[in-house]
Amino acid sequence: MTAGVLTLADGRPLSWYEFGDRDGFPIVYTAGTPVSGLGGACYDVTARAAGLRWISPDKPGYGASGHQRRRSLAGWSDDLRALAGHLGLDRFGLVGESGGAPFTLAAAHRLADRVSVVALVSAGGPMGPAERVGMTASARLMNWFARNVPVLNTFRVAAMRRELVNPKNRHRALHDAIAAAPDATHATATRVEFEAVADALRQGTRATVQELALIKRDWPFPLSEVATPVHLWHGARDRNAPIAFARRLARELPNATLHVGELSGHDVGVDCSHEITSVLASYAK
Repeated sequence: MTAGVLTLADGRPLSWYEFGDRDGFPIVYTAGTPVSGLGGACYDVTARAAGLRWISPDKPGYGASGHQRRRSLAGWSDDLRALAGHLGLDRFGLVGESGGAPFTLAAAHRLADRVSVVALVSAGGPMGPAERVGMTASARLMNWFARNVPVLNTFRVAAMRRELVNPKNRHRALHDAIAAAPDATHATATRVEFEAVADALRQGTRATVQELALIKRDWPFPLSEVATPVHLWHGARDRNAPIAFARRLARELPNATLHVGELSGHDVGVDCSHEITSVLASYAK
């Protein structure tokens, strides 16, 4: 793993991590909510095997990236444009996981001339009533707060932060989560996720609360205008973001392919990591 920080035009620091093959085809990965760029480590091994340079930035207010008060979905495109320029990337692929999917689609819309392929993994977003069928009660409540009274999510995110930012609490919760993991691969991914969520919440709760409000409300761009090839991976058993939402995205995006993990939940990225990186590598030029 390597890491870097650049200063954006508005003075904010933007930090990122790199995994996989340093000389491979570049993929810019936007992690979920709240997950810092450290979450990209889940794809390190398979990205390296597929010849992909896996670039995983911290979104505003996560990790070492500066908070952005007037943040928007489209604004992430500007940050990625600056990062691509800094790294000398002419063309690249985009991956967005869970809450990172809306930001990734917005970037695909605005950076269409630079993006070769898009992958959405366990995509979240503004779901209608029918698309929320099967969602956990906790996820439903967080979604409702995000759409109607975003500030109320502060209490839920603060509770998560207390558990994960404190090393003693995090160790206890991580021990229990790893004990419940079905195999070594999932145990490793669980460890990465715990560290990445704790890192995302280091600066506090405001970036996460802000982000939830952005991604759960209607997106400010038409899906019909995202012409880049989009591959969606979604677990049939996902109760955080039920698959009905991914099916709608696949119908409305003009060049989309849906890959269903029949036995997977929200962890389809871990289950299908080899397949995801292999498909992305097929677009390398």
